[in-house]
Amino acid sequence: MSDLFPVTAVCEPKSIRLRDRDVAYLLKRSQQRRSIMLSVDEHGLTVSAPWRSSEQRIVGVIRDAEAWVLKKLDVWSAFPARNQSWIHGDKVRYLGRDLSLHLTADSIATLAMLQEGDGLHISLADPAHKESVKAAVVKWYRRHAQSNFAARIGEFAPGLDLPTPRLFLSSARTRWGSCNAKREVRLNWRLIQATQSTIDYVVVHELAHLIEMNHSRRFWKLVASVCPHYRQACAELNRMGLYYMDI
Repeated sequence: MSDLFPVTAVCEPKSIRLRDRDVAYLLKRSQQRRSIMLSVDEHGLTVSAPWRSSEQRIVGVIRDAEAWVLKKLDVWSAFPARNQSWIHGDKVRYLGRDLSLHLTADSIATLAMLQEGDGLHISLADPAHKESVKAAVVKWYRRHAQSNFAARIGEFAPGLDLPTPRLFLSSARTRWGSCNAKREVRLNWRLIQATQSTIDYVVVHELAHLIEMNHSRRFWKLVASVCPHYRQACAELNRMGLYYMDI
């Protein structure tokens, strides 16, 4: 039986003492992994490791990242869940400002559009169905994220002497953007909730990585040359990032 259905991954709850705290974590072993990776989210610490990694090696990696792990755990614990109700009159964030949801019934099609002022009008078959309301808002977010991010990439790439890279929307839960050797940029659609200046910082951050694939002084000098307000943008993401991600 084991030959027909080989085990390729296993999850096991563990705990470790870091400074004066007992930290629970989930150890995920996989035959596909080649290195140990740590991640922290609303569920706590997760350690993804190759199948044959020793306990000593895994513990050593966690202890080497002790300060980072504790900091991330503190950040997550400081923010309550979003607890979005997805009902008429509820607030959603868009480009740094709050919009009120205005829900109406329409049996023909689902439609979401920005009203004059600070309202987001959504018509759908069952406005009382919260998951349908959420899905309509997410679809609207993604549509506006695509056009906004593409425009900002087109704005900033020439200033860094870069050809305009391809843009893809990301649904990652732990990062706002990434890029690769194919000169593709991925930006998290949830970022559309942030202020435009913060979006611009993330765009510039990823574009700069196409020149400097690191976080060296040269990299940050490059970011600052196009986005001098990047420290304020980082502060917004530190302050509001968990709220933005929790959707």
